[in-house]
Amino acid sequence: MEKPSKDNRRDARIPVSQGVWVAWTSGGPRIVSRVRDLSAGGVFVSTRDPMPVATVVEMLFSLPEGEIRAQGIVRFSDEKRGFGVEFTKINAADRARLLGLLRRLNAGR
Repeated sequence: MEKPSKDNRRDARIPVSQGVWVAWTSGGPRIVSRVRDLSAGGVFVSTRDPMPVATVVEMLFSLPEGEIRAQGIVRFSDEKRGFGVEFTKINAADRARLLGLLRRLNAGR
C-alpha cells in the first residue's frame, strides 16, 4: 500500500455522499463502484478489490450531465477502501460535463 500525497494534487477533491457511480475496467470485466470523492484531476473509487498502483483504468460515469468517459492511472491503492485515479485522457466534451458535475456537487455541500 502506498501513502497518499495530497501535496501532489492540483485540484481539491469534493466528497460524494451518494449517487455517483463509475463503471471501470483495467482490461478485464467491467466493474461498477461508488465514487467516494472527485475532482477535475481524478477520482477515488470505493471497492473491496482495488487495482494496484500504476494500473491504467478505463472509466465511464453515467450522470444527469451525460456520460463521461475517461482514462486514468492508479496513483493510490488501499485494500480496505479502494483506489485513487489521476485522469490522464478525457476529451473536451467529457471534461465540460465533469466540470458541470463538480459545480453541481459543490453547490449541494
